Amino acid sequence: MRLVSDTDTEQGSRSLRILPVPGLWTERMTPEQISSCVSGSKCGVPAPGSRMGPSLRVVGGAQATYGSHPWLVSLQYRGSHFCGGAILTEHWILTAAHCLASHSKEFLSGVRVLVGEFDQRVDDEEKQAFLIKSASVHEKYHHALPMNYDIALMELDQHIVLGTHVQPICLPLADDSIQPGTSCIMGGWGRMKEKGRVPAVLREVKLDLVDPAKCQYVLHTVRSSTRPQRPARPQPAMTVLCAGPEGGGRDACQGDSGGPLVCPAGSGEGRWVALGVTSWGKGCGRSWGKNSSRPPARRGSPGVFTDVRLLLPWIKSKLRQGGLGSGNNKTLIVSQKSE
Repeated sequence: MRLVSDTDTEQGSRSLRILPVPGLWTERMTPEQISSCVSGSKCGVPAPGSRMGPSLRVVGGAQATYGSHPWLVSLQYRGSHFCGGAILTEHWILTAAHCLASHSKEFLSGVRVLVGEFDQRVDDEEKQAFLIKSASVHEKYHHALPMNYDIALMELDQHIVLGTHVQPICLPLADDSIQPGTSCIMGGWGRMKEKGRVPAVLREVKLDLVDPAKCQYVLHTVRSSTRPQRPARPQPAMTVLCAGPEGGGRDACQGDSGGPLVCPAGSGEGRWVALGVTSWGKGCGRSWGKNSSRPPARRGSPGVFTDVRLLLPWIKSKLRQGGLGSGNNKTLIVSQKSE
């Protein structure tokens, strides 16, 4: 499972359009409700009996157990999965900006957000499908710098019915001390190897967090295929974290974008927090420890994830505003409430 440096969906000349929103109904949240996303009693807990944890033996990824990722969603267009996401509340989904920003209102109006998904060949017990009502992409995201601010929120057209296999993920605290080397888990329906096949059943992989200095160093050695003539160098306000072994073999892949990298909460209460949003990478499971000695075309990278801790103020602001903010925000209104 791995996102290569191209975006998961077909690129075109279309861009996110800002639409007028007179009289729009939106789901705004109180400070207390937002706080519950961070430390709520019902977030970040897998279904009883499901197997998930840093002790899981994973080599290159393995099939997940039903209910181990109750917060994970599948974004589908015309029945085909193209990105993931994570449930924050009964109405809000966290995903990657690049999953949405290159598409028109017409495309997004045809996207189905599936929760309770596990085996895409069957209708799982708690599976539910929703439309996107509005989508907010971070104002500083730009496709030419795909590693920065790659985060978005989606508001659904109806409330999710939570259950044993459909639950929200916790947001981390800004000062959560989740250290380099921590074993985290990423799940998705992305390709099982570079240019490989797409699985029908949810898979997961264990990835250890990379030291930030090493993360930034290795990103200097790779190029973004969205701008092949320029190095994809970290920007001054870099918003990413890296995860994955130097020797490769375990990673995310095309189709995993937007899904969460979940790590054990610092509180040690058996909860999981969405520390990262699957964003970018060079190849699928390539080794990257000796990039400087390889030709550019053969270099790899760890998994690159948007660091949710750094963007908590943006997330909370959007939830308070119901996705709407100042006039320069990138909010696409996909569908109006029909009442």
